[in-house]
Amino acid sequence: MKWHGFGHHSNAPNAGDLTLFCPTCPQPEINISLSGNETLDDWRYTRSFVMDGNFKAKHLHPIKPFDEVWLADGLGFMAADTLEKSSCNNHRAVNQANAARHKLESTGIGGVACARHGCFVPHAMVDFQKGERQMNMDYALCKAAQHNMEGITRAVTFYDINCQYNKHLRVWVDRS
Repeated sequence: MKWHGFGHHSNAPNAGDLTLFCPTCPQPEINISLSGNETLDDWRYTRSFVMDGNFKAKHLHPIKPFDEVWLADGLGFMAADTLEKSSCNNHRAVNQANAARHKLESTGIGGVACARHGCFVPHAMVDFQKGERQMNMDYALCKAAQHNMEGITRAVTFYDINCQYNKHLRVWVDRS
């Protein structure tokens, strides 16, 4: 807390105040100062995000749930669960989402990072309950698009299943 200016104050930090994002990516009021008629609509201020999941980071159901210490309340995001099927190249990430995993509380994690420099975006990490569900990655992308993007109107995403992911993205995000 001291490193982020909260060490000698009684006020508590807000969400994201103790995290650092990529120092070279465009961020209004942090590393962008506009002069004259310049706007953030220019291509130079386009954010680039890379998205992916990791299926090695599994989490079993706790044996004694009352002994668990939670870092968040878990009330962040709810969306309708839809059965997904890859239509372009039989992607394992999409098709494995439908597999049953009874003993696991989390089957992996996913996140969004700066595509240029690899820095993770604050609040853009998610757990996968049943494989790499699109709704979890929708949430991560929405949180990434909210982080220091005031006035920035463009973002480019890179994702190993972009051919499948982008088909219904706008509709699903609007419904959520």
